Amino acid sequence: MPSVFRTLTVAILCLPAFAQVPVTITAHPSSPGTAIPADFIGLSFESGSLASATSFPAENPMFRQMLAQIGPGMLRFGGNSVDKLTGWQASPRTASTPTSVLATSDVDRIAALARAVNWKILYSVGLGTADAASDAGQAQYVASTAADVLYGFEIGNEPDLFHSNGLRPSTYNVNDYLAEWQRYADALQAQVPNAVLTASAAAGSITTWTATVASKIGPRLALLTQHLYPLAPTSAVPSTAANVASIPHILGTTAHNTEDTNGALLYNIASGAHLPWRMAETNSCYNGGEKGVSNVHASALWGVDYMFTLAAHSAAGVNFHGGGAGNYTPIAVSGSQVSARPLYYALLFFRAAARGRIVPVDVAAPGINVTAYGVLDPDGSLRVVAVNKDLAQDAALTIAPGPGYRTALAVRLSGPSLDAVTGTTLGGAGVLTDGTWLPAALESAQLSGATYSTTVPVGGAILIDFASGALAAGNAAGGQPEAAPDGFVSAYGQGLSIVAAGATSPSYGTTLAGVNATLTDASGTARPASLAYVSPSQVNLLVPSDAAPGTATLTIGGASTTLRIAPVSPGLFQLNTAHVAAALAVRVANGQATQTPVPVFDCSSGTCRTVPIALDAQSTVYLNLYATGVRHAAAVTCTVGGVVLPVSFAGAQGTYPGLDQINVALPASLRGAGEVDVVVTADGKASNAVRIAIAP
Repeated sequence: MPSVFRTLTVAILCLPAFAQVPVTITAHPSSPGTAIPADFIGLSFESGSLASATSFPAENPMFRQMLAQIGPGMLRFGGNSVDKLTGWQASPRTASTPTSVLATSDVDRIAALARAVNWKILYSVGLGTADAASDAGQAQYVASTAADVLYGFEIGNEPDLFHSNGLRPSTYNVNDYLAEWQRYADALQAQVPNAVLTASAAAGSITTWTATVASKIGPRLALLTQHLYPLAPTSAVPSTAANVASIPHILGTTAHNTEDTNGALLYNIASGAHLPWRMAETNSCYNGGEKGVSNVHASALWGVDYMFTLAAHSAAGVNFHGGGAGNYTPIAVSGSQVSARPLYYALLFFRAAARGRIVPVDVAAPGINVTAYGVLDPDGSLRVVAVNKDLAQDAALTIAPGPGYRTALAVRLSGPSLDAVTGTTLGGAGVLTDGTWLPAALESAQLSGATYSTTVPVGGAILIDFASGALAAGNAAGGQPEAAPDGFVSAYGQGLSIVAAGATSPSYGTTLAGVNATLTDASGTARPASLAYVSPSQVNLLVPSDAAPGTATLTIGGASTTLRIAPVSPGLFQLNTAHVAAALAVRVANGQATQTPVPVFDCSSGTCRTVPIALDAQSTVYLNLYATGVRHAAAVTCTVGGVVLPVSFAGAQGTYPGLDQINVALPASLRGAGEVDVVVTADGKASNAVRIAIAP
């Protein structure tokens, strides 16, 4: 960092308090634009890192978890190293395999990783030192072993720099490259006829190189790609350079204007070629990033703003380059140790915010550097993001989300200071040692009139989810608007949580991912409810065991609804809208004690269906139904196909709170009944009907 900026930044960061500047944000949810793709988030790694298990920890559980929770996304393997590899080994790596050669086992590792985390792979083959035949053989193996997780192939890396990095003569130009690319592409598609291809992304040269590529070979491409590093390291440019890496430059207009201009150019070029476009390799500063800029909390604010800037220009996604312990990597790796850098929190933030279509927002922020973005969820809720990139002033926000929004749920991105290497949090929580993250603190409110007000301090960003405030709740199994003490309830609405999360143990707590629910019973007593699952549109909870019967009020965040509480409210769990019973069965031969599992349903095709149960006189089949709201009943019966059957057991399942189990023996007289309804009656109340099938 130049000394002038270092002095300025340190002085600012040490100020005990900041002035507050009013900022007004007005959203226009009635005019949504382009949808943000589900796989927008991506990471980029050097192909050369695949030669070492320690350089690229594909098997590390924490690394996998950190990828999974920001996905689905795209893993891109390429970088400068792909053009310096010297060969392909069509067999597994051995101790004698050079690190400059990739082997089949390297591909196997990344394919297994992609399957485990539900990501796709953009796989690069070399152009700089490779040959077309080697590339084609490598591509054939990748396509055959990783077809289920393969997006496509990239040929070469940043060929616009080949003339200056020794890979080609100084006269090498885009037309020379296009001739080479087509020869390599022909060879590759001769081996892999259906191969999806991208061109080699340029390091810059958008209006010349990238535009020419799009116009000349656009019909052969599935995706137009580009690289961008808006800042330069202090080792490469003078300290007075306009693009030198510094906190003022990463948060100010230097980086933002470059990103915005590049995004607009790429959108126009891609649109003219009828192609989607992606920033396939990028980060804050080239050559591994700048210490004190790329690896500090300021980079998290930059990352949020950068992703939304590209999304506003209809980008298909962005791949942040990284790996190892480089300054700019979102996920740092040192031996077996994996950790989250501040930039990783920007990816978590964007994943939570960017579900839906870009919404235009007007920002009135005179004298303060604040940016804002909007996203309209398919369910109608509105997310507004505000990033305070100012170095010296807090932002006092007033947000007008538009008509129809009544509640707000907010989560904050925070850090100790802009230059802090550690301590970045999202929702008051950091990434744990197992790689997991869930927010610990959310802010909920009901709107006062048509606006929402809050403060975003220096170094902060906020995501506010605006919702209608409507909430509906009922028995989690049967759906009826009634539940019993110790029974499961499902509540549905908008903006109930920032992320989806399930309880990790049967001991459900009263806070999950920052969400709380309160049940106020007919006596007026308010009790926290235990939570089994939360998501932006659904919360599953338990009715407190001592809830009084009568009409209760359930409150989640700023939304509330009524729910009847009764001593017994039977509901049977089902697998789908065809009412297939969520049940198990076992067969016991006459005179024996051994239990043999009997299939009741089959979901292998992706659609659950009943499996006919064979009944005979030589054995007894016991059907185990799963329910809620039954355990406090004095009398329970079961009707199968209109036949009332005695119940051998009805009560708590024993492992999971709220889950009840009903066991009933199926008599041989039901043989041949076909698909039949099953209903449980508890203390005179009938459950919903589920279906099983009885074989001929």
